[in-house]
Amino acid sequence: MRARAGLRAQALLGALLVSMTGVACALSLQTIEPRAFGYTVGDVLQRRVVLDPNRDGTLDPASLPHPGRSGRWFQLREVASAPDAVTLVYQIVNTPEQPDRENLPSLSLRVVAKDGRVQEASIGPFTVAMTPVVHFGPYEQIQMTDLRPDIAPAPIDTSARRGRILAYAAALLALLAVQALRWLARRPSWRRAMPFARASRALRRLSGQGDDVPTRCLALRSLHQALDQAAGVTLALDNLDALFQAHPALESARAPVQALLAASRAAFFGQAPPPSLHELSQWAGRLAELEAQEAR
Repeated sequence: MRARAGLRAQALLGALLVSMTGVACALSLQTIEPRAFGYTVGDVLQRRVVLDPNRDGTLDPASLPHPGRSGRWFQLREVASAPDAVTLVYQIVNTPEQPDRENLPSLSLRVVAKDGRVQEASIGPFTVAMTPVVHFGPYEQIQMTDLRPDIAPAPIDTSARRGRILAYAAALLALLAVQALRWLARRPSWRRAMPFARASRALRRLSGQGDDVPTRCLALRSLHQALDQAAGVTLALDNLDALFQAHPALESARAPVQALLAASRAAFFGQAPPPSLHELSQWAGRLAELEAQEAR
């Protein structure tokens, strides 16, 4: 009889162990609680339960609470479930007559591990402080130790604004540079660097050496260099238009330039002496004036 009773007890114990293979001890889950103070009627607050699917498992949807009234003070408005967390959104639906502390309800959740084991996860209540909308009577004294440190504000991304400011600044600098170049071009020191201005100065220096044929040839060469530089090509009678295409402002001097080139060709082939230094200086001065007017 004793042996048979022992076998029966062992069988019952084995059946009990088999039935409990899917159940384990309570599981502790991480919670992210709302601010614990500063609420009144109508305010919304959230509780978030976080779990690691690889370590803890997944929540059993059947164990989640359903939206609805939860006691005198709170109403569960929403239950948002995700593989790694569940978010409970509560709203305060009543107001105390004076500042008071009330508890968000506790939770009992089931977590299913990868191997099929079911663990119970108990989430305790969380206390929040609530105040009436209008407070009559003296306020409670707040101790300095009750204050929490300020929350550091999140930095604002200003990269797009900085990019626009830099683009505007670059455009403004380019505009100022163009205006400055136009102003500098009107300065005498810049005009002196122009081809016909240099030729005019060279001819004034040559005028102190007399008006012989070698001096005229030097003056004629200076004028030719200025014409070639202004036209961008070696200028002659057959490509005279290159000068006026490059500098339309010189168009009024077409006849003098044509006459100058004709006289230069005659002097080169020994058909006539070079023009006088006075005449060459007048042509250079006229071209220098037109060149300065174009630069304005």
